[in-house]
Amino acid sequence: MQIKGIKKGRNIEIFDDLDIPDGQEISLSIETGGEFWQRLQSFRQELNAEGIWIEPDVFDGVRDSSLGRKVI
Repeated sequence: MQIKGIKKGRNIEIFDDLDIPDGQEISLSIETGGEFWQRLQSFRQELNAEGIWIEPDVFDGVRDSSLGRKVI
């Protein structure tokens, strides 16, 4: 089971409901988010592992090429 949470002070708030009986002993492994580049590389590896490919032309014409408003 993998769960996500966030540290607030000395507590860890868990985002999901857990189906664990009261009194059950658990062990946690903490992974920090890491730097942006490391997370991006990890995301790309997941896409490659699942055979997902985004064609470069998907984003053609998405960005507004106008110069924007005139600044006075």
